[in-house]
Amino acid sequence: MRSTLFLAAVFVALLALPALGQAPPEGTPTRIRGTVDKLDGQTLTVRSRDGQSLTVALVPNFTVRGVVAKTVADIKAGDYVASTSVKGPDGKLKAIEVHIFPENLRGTAEGQFPWISLPTA
Repeated sequence: MRSTLFLAAVFVALLALPALGQAPPEGTPTRIRGTVDKLDGQTLTVRSRDGQSLTVALVPNFTVRGVVAKTVADIKAGDYVASTSVKGPDGKLKAIEVHIFPENLRGTAEGQFPWISLPTA
């Protein structure tokens, strides 16, 4: 019995070694909010909200999401919506943006997590 447990542990360790040897993805994804100045092949130039010009190298399978101004009247029953909020002085969340997602993104980004909507001081 003891030798069987030992052999099982060795087998599991051998299976885990290739996973440990894999390199992590290069770099950490970064969200950038700004205005696109130029797209040249796989290089994107963005003017950030603080006025800085940023050059972004795009991977071959990159995706782009855009924001278009809408009104409350544009929200229809059954739309997939999300809000961006900040904590007020009373500790309650106050919505500062509402997003209407296309149907094919239903379920994307559910939950509460930090976002960079407000300009930095």
